[in-house]
Amino acid sequence: MNSGDPQASTAAHPEWKQLEILVAAIQKEIAPGANVRHNVRLPGLQSETERQVDVLIEQNVGQYQIRIVVDCKDYSAPVDVKGVEEFYGLVQDVGAHKGALVCPAGFTRSAKKRAKKLQVDLYSPVDTEPHKWQVKVALPVLCDFRSTSMAFGIRCSAPLPLKIPNEFFRESEVFDGQGNTMGTPMAAAIERWNSGQLPIEPGDHEDLPIFPVSPVFIDNGYGARAEVGLTVSLRVTKRMYIGHLPIERIRGLKDEQTGFVVTNAFTTGHLNPTEVENRWTRVEEGQELPFKPAMRATGLDCWRVGGESE
Repeated sequence: MNSGDPQASTAAHPEWKQLEILVAAIQKEIAPGANVRHNVRLPGLQSETERQVDVLIEQNVGQYQIRIVVDCKDYSAPVDVKGVEEFYGLVQDVGAHKGALVCPAGFTRSAKKRAKKLQVDLYSPVDTEPHKWQVKVALPVLCDFRSTSMAFGIRCSAPLPLKIPNEFFRESEVFDGQGNTMGTPMAAAIERWNSGQLPIEPGDHEDLPIFPVSPVFIDNGYGARAEVGLTVSLRVTKRMYIGHLPIERIRGLKDEQTGFVVTNAFTTGHLNPTEVENRWTRVEEGQELPFKPAMRATGLDCWRVGGESE
């Protein structure tokens, strides 16, 4: 119920109804299987009078029907204890199983304490679409970039002479047992690193097979094919940065007690590694972070086929 409250700044304004329409739309996205309606009239079980409910959420669970009522307050100031207690009276009167208050201006500390005891949820709308309550949101992210240096090895026990060119790992072709070309050792190792097929944990990783098949063969320099073992060793390091990644699209409700946002989907902007390294805060393993990240993104410093990192 919103009428007659001295806190309301826009109760008589046409925008008053827009908040409940927005909240109903958000709730439909969060709970697509529920029946969500706005501006509903329900009989008061104790008051024996008709009560207005901004948003009504109903859903059948087995043989039971769960009823949740939401009241929307477009106030210029946070909702106080009185507002919470009056709303709780509405929840009880219409026989709802749960109640939630939504106010873009937030709630006083005492209102939050009272709501917690009464088990009333407190929310503010979170929506990036253009309207009166539009918000700009960013996701706290910890970026973990992995880099590697590579060392290559070759073994041969075939009873054949073997001539290794200076640019063997960069330029010489490798073949499988059927004579199919598999590329050069460096290109194959780079492709496997760039696609995350090699170990990315920090530290040394010795003598890893470059090709996923065995045996492999190379030209021995005298017109014959010699069976060889080709390996790559990695020294992996990491750099960590913490910052905020803008969210381009989100629609949900912020829990004013915990600070968490309830939503079923969101879309972030592009994560630009150059911007991360130039503008985000560098952190070290075990260091106390300036804020808690909601997501950790691990990325690889990839290599060009020519053998240069990027």
